[in-house]
Amino acid sequence: MRFFLLLSYNGSAFNGWQRQINGPSVQEHLEFAFSAYLREKIEITGAGRTDTGVHAINYVAHLDSCNDSLIKEQQLLLYKINAILPSGIVVNNICQVSDSCHARFDAVSRTYKYFVHTKKEPFLNEYSCFYPYELDIDAMNRAAAMLLGERDFTSMAKLHTDVKHHICTVTRAEWQPLSPLNITGPDRHNSPGDFEHPNTFCFTISANRFLRNMVRAIVGSLLEIGRGRERPEWILEVLDKKDRGAAGSSVSSHALFLNSIEYPYKIF
Repeated sequence: MRFFLLLSYNGSAFNGWQRQINGPSVQEHLEFAFSAYLREKIEITGAGRTDTGVHAINYVAHLDSCNDSLIKEQQLLLYKINAILPSGIVVNNICQVSDSCHARFDAVSRTYKYFVHTKKEPFLNEYSCFYPYELDIDAMNRAAAMLLGERDFTSMAKLHTDVKHHICTVTRAEWQPLSPLNITGPDRHNSPGDFEHPNTFCFTISANRFLRNMVRAIVGSLLEIGRGRERPEWILEVLDKKDRGAAGSSVSSHALFLNSIEYPYKIF
């Protein structure tokens, strides 16, 4: 039997999602917890990699097991599994799916959020990138709109990765005033009375697939435009060059969240 897991994790303490030899990973902790509780070797497949320090909300993974407790005692199982897992990982739900369903290959869209604050704020530093410059959000959104559609993102991808191509289809790319303290709720703009000039911003991007380092490179490039160093149209010139050196520097991973994953069928 195959089961999908819905989980969230704070990436600060982990070397990304994927199991590796040079540090703790989210996959490693989940496999240990489920194997210990179910008393069988459990392998867990995630919807995709996240780099060291990147967070995830509503992340999806799958596992295979014939243990009846995955169906009959789900609430107890979730309680026990979460008791074994470190505080930075929580499994929120589990559901049985068809044996042909796949957490990674069946995903049709993924959404990431990246947070930036332009005014020094000690309570945002853990989940937002401090960028102490005035930003032209309108210019950044004009540039972000140019990313929509099917494009080659070689210029925004980490070099020497094992992907067959760099084509991605972006369906959403926009900046809005938003704090990471609101990330678990619905998207909302700061109300007019909150402050006259917003200083916390969120970049949201959705696509059918993402390359390694892609979101962080895009954000770094858009910040160059927001700061006035480049024109909005520069983003197209960067993509056309298909050269990572043409884009802006990658921003830090600590402010990046994998926010949601969509499938062509209903889950949870």
